[in-house]
Amino acid sequence: MSDPPLRRDYLTRFQQQGEVAMAKSPLSVRMPEDIDAIVRAESDRTEWLRDAIFEKLWREGNLPERYHHLISE
Repeated sequence: MSDPPLRRDYLTRFQQQGEVAMAKSPLSVRMPEDIDAIVRAESDRTEWLRDAIFEKLWREGNLPERYHHLISE
């Protein structure tokens, strides 16, 4: 049996994007099915999830100051 074909983005999938260094491994969480469906329906769910995490950190007072300019009050 042959190996499955490589994803088209296999060289760039987890490469650095932007000025801020990203963690070596992505966060992963399981969600209830209905919440999962809502999040997966977002057109850019990666950016949406990042925004949601940043917003939560901001509200709890845990967002590092260098990211404060990204939050609109």
